Amino acid sequence: MHDREQSYERRLRPEATVDDLDFDLAASFLAGTRDGRNGSAVEQLEQYGLITPSDEGWQVTNAALLLFAREPADRWHPQAGIGVFRVTGTRRLPGRAGNVNRAGRADPPLARAVDEIRRITRAHIRRSDALRDIFYRDLPEYPDEAWQEALMNAIAHRDYRMQDRRAEIWFFDDRMEVVSPGELPEPVTIETLREGKAGAAARNPLIARVLADAGYMRAMGRGFGRMRASMAASFLPSPEISEKGKLFTVTLYKEPTFETAGPGWSYLVRQLPISGDQKRILIARPDGFSHVDYQQLNSVHEDEAKKRVQELVERDIVCRDFDTGDEITRCYLTAELDEARWFLEDRLPALREHFRKDPWLRSSDYRSLFEINIRDAGKEIAQLVELGFLRPEGRGRGARYMPTAALRG
Repeated sequence: MHDREQSYERRLRPEATVDDLDFDLAASFLAGTRDGRNGSAVEQLEQYGLITPSDEGWQVTNAALLLFAREPADRWHPQAGIGVFRVTGTRRLPGRAGNVNRAGRADPPLARAVDEIRRITRAHIRRSDALRDIFYRDLPEYPDEAWQEALMNAIAHRDYRMQDRRAEIWFFDDRMEVVSPGELPEPVTIETLREGKAGAAARNPLIARVLADAGYMRAMGRGFGRMRASMAASFLPSPEISEKGKLFTVTLYKEPTFETAGPGWSYLVRQLPISGDQKRILIARPDGFSHVDYQQLNSVHEDEAKKRVQELVERDIVCRDFDTGDEITRCYLTAELDEARWFLEDRLPALREHFRKDPWLRSSDYRSLFEINIRDAGKEIAQLVELGFLRPEGRGRGARYMPTAALRG
């Protein structure tokens, strides 16, 4: 990394004095650091190299102003904050079709902005239905460690020489992007980041050290690895990184790395008298799996995985395929369960759409929806009642059916 890339944060601002710094903010922010337990705020700032003594008093660095400037702090850097935007869809549209909404922003100083931008970002991260179906508990669309690491890197390592662009967070229907002004500092490259060989290079080591000591960051040079591990632990795709137009972007996708079955199948699996781990593999891998898949998905020992898969075979939930020629045999749903799964995948979406317009369903409605005869409609409706998706009301010609919570879910 060249000295010129370190120069902005270390550069002294001759027009600034220590009176331009918010020492209450600095003292509060640094209180939990190793150096913050001793000495005054001025002494702490000196220890970090944020201010330096001179014959006329103190000289103030850009890093000190970025972190702890008094309001209005943006007079020292008009674009030091972070903006948040939400896009309806998966790409931005121009003109009248514009689909971008400003979702918030956090203004400098950075010591105040870090908590505010984390609060705003967290508020825009929804709960993931796909992950809940797999893990049986509410989980965020993006793991906390992954998006916070991307966000803090954008704050700590952006090029503050670029004063015409904020760091930005963009929420799309399928992903979130964290955009940081500036190209990667040498010798870091996209390739070294992906390979985990970036080392501890930092464009703004003063700012990074303060944020790390205050507990907002961890050891430098390992951030992308932590993001990747956090995403993998939630079975989400590895973060994507890119450089374009002097902007560095980290993209996190929220769809699991495997195709999960629909909510109807998830509901049916949850009714089976098997363990949570066994339900998880049936939801995550409805088109077939091996004991290795079971082991990886549930983080269990190989012998435990083999035992649990064998139990599914013995309960006639799955059957083994010995004819593939592979060294590791795969298991598939039994014909009866697979038929039930595809029946639900086909019928439930249309039924949900029907109940958005009509509070109940009659046999004639069902026949019209799926273009089947009265006998088959009666069998299918009875099956949906038995499975817990429809609730009957009335008898004979007055019979009608109401959706249960399983269908609405």
